[in-house]
Amino acid sequence: MKYKLKIYLLLTVLCYVSCDNPTQHKVPEEIIEQAFKIKVNRFDQDLFANQKDSIQFSTTNLALKYPDFFYLFTKNILNIGDSSNPQMPVLLKGFLKDQYINEMYNEVQKQYSDVNAYNSDFTNAFKGYHYFFPQAKIPAITYFVSGYNFATVTTQNTLAIGLEMYLGSNYQPYSLLKIPVYKQKLMRKEYLVVDAMQAWITTEFEKEEDYNTLLNQMLYKGKVLYMLQKILPETIDSVIFGYSEEQLKWCLSNESKIWSHFIEKKLLFAALRGDSFKYINEGPFTAGFPRESPGKIGVWLGYQIIKKYIEQQPKITLKQLFENRNAQQILMQSKYKPK
Repeated sequence: MKYKLKIYLLLTVLCYVSCDNPTQHKVPEEIIEQAFKIKVNRFDQDLFANQKDSIQFSTTNLALKYPDFFYLFTKNILNIGDSSNPQMPVLLKGFLKDQYINEMYNEVQKQYSDVNAYNSDFTNAFKGYHYFFPQAKIPAITYFVSGYNFATVTTQNTLAIGLEMYLGSNYQPYSLLKIPVYKQKLMRKEYLVVDAMQAWITTEFEKEEDYNTLLNQMLYKGKVLYMLQKILPETIDSVIFGYSEEQLKWCLSNESKIWSHFIEKKLLFAALRGDSFKYINEGPFTAGFPRESPGKIGVWLGYQIIKKYIEQQPKITLKQLFENRNAQQILMQSKYKPK
């Protein structure tokens, strides 16, 4: 079974970044208005229904209703073993009866008893996704809870969202769990759809070649951010990118210095390993830069290069953009050179 588990907690800034041609790669209005149905599941509610029903009977129903996700949930998310284990009902019951898990679940139901607004956002996002990639599969949306383990999980056919990861920056258990403050700022409702769509795009399009060099990874992540802007056109950049307003202003004011840092230290074509990951991973700031800088500054730089590349290639499709993994060619053809 193919599956990937990733945590995507994104926060960002106001609309300073979207300077690209507004008509390029725009989803037509007639596509947005078309009927488009996605399957939505409340695994969280189905799971906790076990407290009322026969645990054995309901576990069987879960396995039948969620043939790929239930196995992943017990084995890799909760880490309590194979879902076919005869003792699984007992193991699950322990999870369901835990006091803190129940407090978390009750808060989730309080805030997310109605997920229609998110379902509508996912529907529109996948309309755009299907428009640009008509052959790509559309996953079922599955909401779940797991005890603060994962924000998003993808399988072959499922895009799953851990609702307890979006209960608000001031939700007290986050601090008790010692989740870093910069991550807590991202754990809010407005980031739910963006995080999930980023997770799906990443796991669907990422290839081994995207890890060849630091530049390869910077450009790949930049492509993902660019696509998110196109399939979520109503979402402000502060929710699509990962910086505060002040951090983004800092980047724009120091763009040439950021670029010079990567050039002078010969980072772009270096193998992606060890110290290189600080430039593309989340953090309160990027090591080697002032504390006013944001984390993953290489991703911001990769997006700038992708944006310039698309400006130089006005007829390129999103499919062609993701298929081109020649990082050096993209960099050269982008003519990126900040002043």
